[in-house]
Amino acid sequence: MRKKSHISLARYIVKEMEVEELMKHRKAFCLGSILPDCKPSFFTMKHEFNGTFDKMQSEIARLTTGTTQDNMRVYCRDLGQVIHFIADYFTFPHNHIFPGSLKDHCIYEKELKYSLRSYIKSGEAQRNLQRMRVFKSSDEICEFIKKSHEEYLKMKKTVKEDCKYIVSICHQVVIGILSLIGIYCKNSTELEIAA
Repeated sequence: MRKKSHISLARYIVKEMEVEELMKHRKAFCLGSILPDCKPSFFTMKHEFNGTFDKMQSEIARLTTGTTQDNMRVYCRDLGQVIHFIADYFTFPHNHIFPGSLKDHCIYEKELKYSLRSYIKSGEAQRNLQRMRVFKSSDEICEFIKKSHEEYLKMKKTVKEDCKYIVSICHQVVIGILSLIGIYCKNSTELEIAA
């Protein structure tokens, strides 16, 4: 995804969740959501599931221990970086099955930028949100991401499907992480236990 797409997603999550700590540090969260594209490792490490998921599992485990909350600005930045990679997992050109060239990759992401913005602004993202899952551990969050990615790979690849997956999965992961450290607590009727 392009940087503007990552920022649109991050802003949407902050706005929809209405979590005080996340709202207070929304700039750090947004910065984190684009930071992986600004690091030198951007040129050496592909933002693909097979290349980075182990690292994301470790990072999600670290973020759910609660010991990282001493500096919430840094915490929100790191959470934004996790969301960056997860969003890329559900972006067709960031998957090994993408048959196109670098040029095709760029064209796809340009279309995704406009479609994601429209998907969020139109209210369609809000309408398509599923009941949020309750995760009991970081392992359950990671298993959810893994299963969702397996399901995603079987779907027809369209920009619209990418928008649905990106918003839904990232939103649920942020809720899951913040719930595990006690920052996010919504009405239990809006949540369902992860199976």
